[in-house]
Amino acid sequence: MCLLANPFTASLIIQAPATGCRRPVCVDMPAVAPRYRCKPMPLAMRRSISGGLKKGHALLALLIMVLIVVPLAANSGELQVANLGDCKLESGEQITNCLVTYRVFGKRNADESNIVLMPTWVNGSSQALADSNYLGPLGIVDTDHYQVIAIDALGNGLSSSPSNHDQGAFPVVSIRDMVSSQHRVLTEHLGLSRIHAVVGASMGAYQTYEWLMMYPDFADRFVPIEGTPWSTFYGYLRDQLQLATLKLDLEDPKQFEAAKSIAGAMKGLVYWTPDYVNREMGGDNFEAAYEALVGSPSADDLRNALAHRQAIATHDIRRDRPDFPSTVRALSGRKVLAVVYEEDLTVNPEPNWEFASMLGFEVIEVPGDCGHFGPNPECYQDQLIPIVSDFLALEFPEMERHTLAGKGVTREYFLHIPRQASSAPLPLVIALHGWSSTATGFSRAYGLNGHADDNGYAIAYLQGSNFYSPLAWDEGLHFVSSWNDEASNLTPTPAGPHCTADRVPYPCPPDCGSCNHCGWTSCGDDVGFVDDVITELSQRADIDEERIYLFGNSNGATMAQRYACGNSSRVAAVVLSLSQMPPGYTCGPANALPMFHYYAGRDDGVGHDGTATSDGWIFSSAADNTRVWAEHVGCSNPPQLWQSDLTDQFGWECSAYRDCGSENVDVVSCKDPDQHHELGEQRIPWIPANCVTASQADSLPGQPLCPDSGSVRPQSAMDVFWEFISQY
Repeated sequence: MCLLANPFTASLIIQAPATGCRRPVCVDMPAVAPRYRCKPMPLAMRRSISGGLKKGHALLALLIMVLIVVPLAANSGELQVANLGDCKLESGEQITNCLVTYRVFGKRNADESNIVLMPTWVNGSSQALADSNYLGPLGIVDTDHYQVIAIDALGNGLSSSPSNHDQGAFPVVSIRDMVSSQHRVLTEHLGLSRIHAVVGASMGAYQTYEWLMMYPDFADRFVPIEGTPWSTFYGYLRDQLQLATLKLDLEDPKQFEAAKSIAGAMKGLVYWTPDYVNREMGGDNFEAAYEALVGSPSADDLRNALAHRQAIATHDIRRDRPDFPSTVRALSGRKVLAVVYEEDLTVNPEPNWEFASMLGFEVIEVPGDCGHFGPNPECYQDQLIPIVSDFLALEFPEMERHTLAGKGVTREYFLHIPRQASSAPLPLVIALHGWSSTATGFSRAYGLNGHADDNGYAIAYLQGSNFYSPLAWDEGLHFVSSWNDEASNLTPTPAGPHCTADRVPYPCPPDCGSCNHCGWTSCGDDVGFVDDVITELSQRADIDEERIYLFGNSNGATMAQRYACGNSSRVAAVVLSLSQMPPGYTCGPANALPMFHYYAGRDDGVGHDGTATSDGWIFSSAADNTRVWAEHVGCSNPPQLWQSDLTDQFGWECSAYRDCGSENVDVVSCKDPDQHHELGEQRIPWIPANCVTASQADSLPGQPLCPDSGSVRPQSAMDVFWEFISQY
């Protein structure tokens, strides 16, 4: 068993015999009570992750300590001191010449949106947070992405404490006093008005909960780890024993030894589970293991410990807040995530769920027998890191709104950049929605941003011309949007009409002035709009102008085909979904441009066989539309069966003109036999395509806000499309 003294807290660092001296573990961490399952909380608030102490964890911990903690020592933040003058306390007393120490790790970004506060645990220090990988490169809070300000709690032996207080008896401090002093450090000393998050473990989690109550608007996120919003009766009993122990006369040698012995035994009884203690610490020499737990704290160390135990004993976020339910209601919408440990005998996790059911946040429970040391590298830190990382992830706007002015009309488009974009220029997909959809509704209803995130491409959603109009088949005003494909309104042609005499009447777009019998799409310069967007985006450093793809759905597909036929050099590949050009307007590109056409076997909105639909609309057949494109590309061979693993999986029936033109490109056409006028399983059925996300809500205030798609990531059709176009 290895013993390492912590010079600041006189904590004992214990080494499990199985791993020699390679896994230092600071045992001076907080406390409050064991776990009792009283009543279940709402399932939505409660999540458990699988785990347990595995054989590989010891090796993982060793690698973390060697690869992360050691380099960190050379780059640790320097200890700094903030002199706050007088710190007024809840009790009415004050600390004169109040000093609060802290360290800063990591770089602050330009808009100061990546700052995270980490309070310390019982008798822990800001340096101990780094040494145990609670902060650092690849730590629980990753200092490669966040600037962490780690503040030493009052009473820890570095900030103003009994051990360094020379003005009489040190006053009793509370968790709220600690938080108040930290707020002053951030605002008065560091000049901050807001931070990204507060993340604390154990007593640091107590402080995190009080940060939420006292300064709810100062941070965007709050992450209490193995803490509690208030104590339980079991915790109260344990607190009374620890307080009685630490209040012994430490000047009396016998009482001092008794205090050390009881405090050491308490560590072994509450910090870990019995199974863990017996397996990792007992060995063959119980006395040596016990002496290691007791350690050699000084009287000042025990006085500092008393200061923190007194703060813990009075911790309760409900205290002196008589209308607590109203206080909680005022916190609605705050981003909180609590992480607890199933067999924690130090802090009973149950109050976390009770508070979560009131405020509405998630509590994640981690199983395993490591007890209160669950977040440490030698236990389950590898499970905790991604949980905290995902919750802290800085939220960028889902989409950026851009506008282009031309010919007296301002048009808008919305750009989504993948959340984990690489430093290399990104491929870009230009997405054109269907009739009466919105740009952002198209993105949300088909889960397209998620697909872009997963596959590393940018995607721009262009908004078609739009207006509000009554519909022949429905009362009231309805949102209508469309694209001028320079074909649908031009009828009849020598190839025949575009609609039947009894077609369902669609409203005539105002920018057309008047429409013929078959007219239904915009008359604006949409080819110019698409071209202007491509020009603007191709000039961005983060866009690969050689890999710009065009994707259109329904009326957006005829728009995409029209643009590509006249501007084929500007895009690398095209996807046409659920539409063909009307009779007489099939077309192809001037150069070898790959194309993928998807159509539905039971589509009665856009027929695929060249006959009229039940609504009276007529389109070229899928076979003719693809054949004409292939002829323009230079395909000399007849179409042949074409399949991929994905199209086999989805049951699509595909053919292709292969190796066409000088660049050997493919022109593919796939039928989804049982699908109607919808993009397969790509569609999220409960999200209307005419809704708007927050980025488009101001420009289309009459449209409903899009529901959240949650964790749904439909990727059937888009997986096939991307597999095809990303080759080019």
